[in-house]
Amino acid sequence: MTFRKRLILYFSGLLAIFILVFGVLVYTVLDSALMQSVDRRLEETATIVINNSRGLSSLVSTQRVIVLPRLDIFSFPGVGVQVWSVDDGPPQLEASSSNIATLELPLNERALGATEPVYANVTLNDHAVRVLSSPMTAGGELLANVQLVMSLRAMHETRQNLLLVMGLGGSLVVLASIAGGLWLSQRALRPIRRIAAAAASIARTDDLDTRLEWQGPRDDLGRLVSVFNEMMARLQGLFSVQQRFVADVSHELRTPLTAIRGNLELIRRYGMDEASLEAIEGEAGRMARMVDDLLLLARADYGGLALELNTLDLDTLLLEAGREAQLLAGERDLDIEMRRLEPLRARGNADRIKQLLLNLLDNAIKFTPDGGRITLGLYRDGDDAVLEVGDSGIGIAPGDTQRIYDRFWQADPSRRRAQQRDQDAGLGLSIVKWIVDAHHGRIDLDSAPGRGTTFRVRLPLARDTPPLLPEGEVARDARRRPAWWRIRRNGEVKRQQVGDGS
Repeated sequence: MTFRKRLILYFSGLLAIFILVFGVLVYTVLDSALMQSVDRRLEETATIVINNSRGLSSLVSTQRVIVLPRLDIFSFPGVGVQVWSVDDGPPQLEASSSNIATLELPLNERALGATEPVYANVTLNDHAVRVLSSPMTAGGELLANVQLVMSLRAMHETRQNLLLVMGLGGSLVVLASIAGGLWLSQRALRPIRRIAAAAASIARTDDLDTRLEWQGPRDDLGRLVSVFNEMMARLQGLFSVQQRFVADVSHELRTPLTAIRGNLELIRRYGMDEASLEAIEGEAGRMARMVDDLLLLARADYGGLALELNTLDLDTLLLEAGREAQLLAGERDLDIEMRRLEPLRARGNADRIKQLLLNLLDNAIKFTPDGGRITLGLYRDGDDAVLEVGDSGIGIAPGDTQRIYDRFWQADPSRRRAQQRDQDAGLGLSIVKWIVDAHHGRIDLDSAPGRGTTFRVRLPLARDTPPLLPEGEVARDARRRPAWWRIRRNGEVKRQQVGDGS
């Protein structure tokens, strides 16, 4: 069964239940009101008859004589009256109205002798009637019972007509609701059918450019169309990224695999040699690093990589990263200098923050020519700790600044050092961007071709970070902090440690 039919059946069934409950309530209230009207008319007639009757003592016996009015004068239309004496001996019919004059039996024999009014529904001549038996007293003694009867035929006919009207009316309303539901659902579900048709078209043609147009109000269906369009835009972007990702991975893996196969062919032809083994080892290491980075980014994409955040001393991490940068530089002729170092703390993951710094330093080393300088710094800016990594390298073209965080994107090979062209997969800055986002931070870039590049990573300070000192005290405190740099010239390594500067 389709959703449309189920919706109409649910709505019509619910409406039928409401109509049924409402009909039962109306029927019950009307039945009670009609019965109260009959009882009230019988009670009024009994009161009039009793008030206009007298009981007199007989001169020849101890019995009382009941003087009754003409019952036809006081009785309402459709109400019959009997008076039965019950003061001594068996009940005797004293009088009756003309409309039940032929009836010599009590209307309600069980109620004769009752000292309180008694209402009862009885059957008289195959007709349902309502009988009221009221006591007539004199001097505190029961003299007679006045029994009044009224037919319930009119009330039954009224109830039957009500049932007929409610049954036919309710059925018509339910049928009308079904017809109206078919028409309204067809109009209301039209956008959903369009969405389904668009999804089916996308499945058949793989056309992710499909978008839906909505001219109606910003209601639930309008939001559904908007969400569908946003989903399609996101899917199109993800699909494009996936296509580019697969193409880039294929390209990046093809190079080391080709190199490994070539060296294995040389070994097969000419035997084992040290150069071929080193080349195979280098390419295998490059592939292993690439796979590790890809797994890291893949886990980050689907949320499978949770970071354990702790309070960190950022100055300690920066010093450790600076020392490891010497190993990354190898035999390069570079100056690595710590320009500014303030004791700041932040909430983060030590391993990932250190990875962030090493990736930035590795990027700076790769794109800085020999004789250049790489600088590190840590300082406070408002409520943020700023980690700064700068270089005096080749810089980044203005048109490339928006793409440097894309996976596998690499700058123009002509602007890179020749020995680094085949060693970088283009994933380092993508990992940096993910780490910054995972720490709720921000990364800024200041670069120009030929004037170097500076990355500034802003991380929220931890709550227990000391308050900001006045500018003069900050300068004196910074001078007391140790600064270091290393200079490598023509294979000669020089390290210098500067103390508190006092």
